[in-house]
Amino acid sequence: MRRGLTCLTFLLTTAATALAQAPSQVEPTKLTLSPAAAPSPALKYVLLPELGDQTPGNAALEYYRAFSPDWWVTIWPPKTWEKIDDARQAPFKDFPRKEIAWIENLKMLRHVDQAARREYVDWGMAERLRREGYGLLLPDVQGLRQIAVLLAVRARLEIAEGRYDKAVYTLQTGLALARHTGDAVILIQELVGIAIAQIMFHHLEELIQQPGAPNFYWALTDLPRPFFDLHKALQGEKIGLYAAIPELRTLETTRLTQEQQQKLLPALGGDLEAMVFGGKPKWSNRLMGMLLVLRAYPEAKQALIAQGRKPEEVEALPTLQVVLIDSWRQYQRLQDDEFKCAGLPYWEARPLLAQADEHFRQARNRLKGMPFLELLPAIQKVFVAAIRTDRRIAALRCIEAIRIYAAAHDSKLPATLDAIKEVPVPIDPMTGKAFVYRISGEQATLIAPPPPGEGAYVGNTLHYELTFRRPK
Repeated sequence: MRRGLTCLTFLLTTAATALAQAPSQVEPTKLTLSPAAAPSPALKYVLLPELGDQTPGNAALEYYRAFSPDWWVTIWPPKTWEKIDDARQAPFKDFPRKEIAWIENLKMLRHVDQAARREYVDWGMAERLRREGYGLLLPDVQGLRQIAVLLAVRARLEIAEGRYDKAVYTLQTGLALARHTGDAVILIQELVGIAIAQIMFHHLEELIQQPGAPNFYWALTDLPRPFFDLHKALQGEKIGLYAAIPELRTLETTRLTQEQQQKLLPALGGDLEAMVFGGKPKWSNRLMGMLLVLRAYPEAKQALIAQGRKPEEVEALPTLQVVLIDSWRQYQRLQDDEFKCAGLPYWEARPLLAQADEHFRQARNRLKGMPFLELLPAIQKVFVAAIRTDRRIAALRCIEAIRIYAAAHDSKLPATLDAIKEVPVPIDPMTGKAFVYRISGEQATLIAPPPPGEGAYVGNTLHYELTFRRPK
């Protein structure tokens, strides 16, 4: 999520909007549940395909087969998508089974089922990113979201007809699709994977509310943690800029030629984004670049000397190169201050990310017009999007633990989460603290509050209202 107004900023912002809206009143998610003991064996149900169900091969090939026009031609008409949208929203008692039954025989979804059960996924994006940088196009990503919508409708059809085993199979496919989509070298694709996972967990919440639905505590516990690993996509961020400006690889070890200086000068005058995304630099930006170099050179020179470069070496370099080296070093320092947090639990990373964001603001104010800084990804927003998935999994584990307790205690709610001894109760992975749990009569609330100092909104708060059916 770039701080500059780039094409990638727009794409990332669009994806993140689906995950975190503007601050507002958080409406509770109301669940009507029945007591349910843990299944035996414990992993009778799983939410990702297991190794024994997988076949050799690259999942990406099967996903791309699912994009065949032969499969999509039957579902492109607007009226068809209107029916799909209706089926996503309809209460189960009014679910349009006959109108949507065709989705079970949709051949393209068979390829998706197969893709979800391949042994690995390789989208072949790393080498393209090295060549194309931030100009890399991703026309297939939106198609993956549409596939997720079709899977969601198929799962709802199976739930409506009481075929819970089939619904679990479809949710496995959907969550594998989410993980495969997120196994990417590009943050935008990671965010789309996160959005797909949110869709699937919403329909899991629908499934656990059905009479006779199995308990998914151990299935949820068995999921990978974190569900999405950001490391690969963050490394892809580093590759992208090198592809656009290959001179960065040898900036500190070789002297820029006159031709290279002419190429890079507009970047200091405000045309860095045009350079990164293939635009044509403006002549006016060359003049602005020259003025910025003259203003920034004294401070940049002293910074390089203070960091260990010999004065005579610095003075022998072109003025432009000295300024670029200093700016590039500061970019890398600020970037690593954010990226290093990927290996920490979110509640430990959050203050460090806030500190890194403040350092960025200070650098931007101090180094107005310097290149690179505007290309730093606002990684804290991506971290929040990723941790929301782990938080939802943990909250659903708590809910399933409550169902297990109720099954063992005459359908009664536990007075506190600590009263649950049958299974471990997880903490909130966003705050590192216990979920807030209260009971009032026959209703309970489970809340994951916002981190300290943040106002509540749908991106940082979970609020469930739980009501148990009376035993007949």
